[in-house]
Amino acid sequence: MKHAQQLFRDARSKLKRKYFNDTRLKTKEERLKNKPSEMTKIEWKFLVDHWSYEKFKEKSKKASESRAHQKMPHYNGTKSFARLSQEIRQKNEGKCSRVDVLVASRTRKSKKAVNVLTLEKNTLAVDEIKKLKEQRDQGLNDKTDEQIFQDVLGKDTHGYLRAYGPGKSITQHFKVKPSRLDLSQELIEVKKKADQLIEEARKAAKMLEWKLKRPKKKQKPLGMMWIEKLNKTMQFGRRSSINL
Repeated sequence: MKHAQQLFRDARSKLKRKYFNDTRLKTKEERLKNKPSEMTKIEWKFLVDHWSYEKFKEKSKKASESRAHQKMPHYNGTKSFARLSQEIRQKNEGKCSRVDVLVASRTRKSKKAVNVLTLEKNTLAVDEIKKLKEQRDQGLNDKTDEQIFQDVLGKDTHGYLRAYGPGKSITQHFKVKPSRLDLSQELIEVKKKADQLIEEARKAAKMLEWKLKRPKKKQKPLGMMWIEKLNKTMQFGRRSSINL
């Protein structure tokens, strides 16, 4: 339903851009005449009245200013994040982290002109994420996707979960409230370290068990060992005297 609402808003935005914001139209009456063919006069009049309200203009202006401050806008186009996630799962055998979603949605695919600064920020973040993932594959770090995400972009704030679009919150993703997120992450780290210690203890126990079960070599009496060493020394001395 949220995606359907977003599509509805996008459709109205396109109508406004094409038929209402036309710079050749100067008055409200001219905009009323510039009606899309697929709409009735009553429907179009409702939208023109709505977009002409001063309160709507102020709200629209604030929204535009807020969008201009976005640090990492996506290049997903009309494709929803849910659809993008599903495509990633099909390629990755059912696995899809938000690192995968962020890399896919912030990688430029077309040559359409975009803001140079935001493109540079996206490129740097994507490259750093890929670098950390490659180091993990090489065994140089043991970071999870969530840890890589936070290392590159910092922690999520204000209950908004980045990279998944507007349809998912921190609580839905991590199963805890944002105020308890740090504690939850600490518990995960403690459990991970505990599992590592348990595994190391298990390996040490197996090694000790193997040593105890291994048959011991029979050692020669101490006297016999010295006799053998003495004989070898004498033989070496005889060979050396012959050579001389």
